[in-house]
Amino acid sequence: MTMFREVENRDLPCHLFGYIMDAEENNAFFDTMDIYFAALGDGSADLEVPVSKMHYNTAGVVHGGVFAGLMDAAMGMAVLTKNKVASITSMSTSYLKNAGKGDVIKAEAIVTQDGEAVCHCTCTVKNQREELLATGQGTFQVEIADFVQYYAAKLRENGYQ
Repeated sequence: MTMFREVENRDLPCHLFGYIMDAEENNAFFDTMDIYFAALGDGSADLEVPVSKMHYNTAGVVHGGVFAGLMDAAMGMAVLTKNKVASITSMSTSYLKNAGKGDVIKAEAIVTQDGEAVCHCTCTVKNQREELLATGQGTFQVEIADFVQYYAAKLRENGYQ
């Protein structure tokens, strides 16, 4: 994944931060949607999309699916910062304002409930002028309870020491 700008590490352990960045480097969804990391912290993730023509709907504004995909990705990354891999089971989204040419939209996700089996997150999407564009929340089913151990084992399987 190409970096839009340097990713801010908000006090995550270096190995967790590094594994997240490494694991997502080849994320085809992020590449397809042109999603970039802005910041990762304990239970939080900020992701950005520099809006381009590929994000537009027929009205010439950002398609709602871009907002939903960005929020899903940001909330999933927020759960990953809790050292858990999870799948979204439910998501609600409210669209408040359009985005268009020249905008950079930023999703800010926070884990609000960090459970052993289920996590809950909230998310806002704003533009570079800090205007609120969308809000959402999601529920995630924990699939892997220790991402660091899982990813380290995967790296060893692939010949890394």
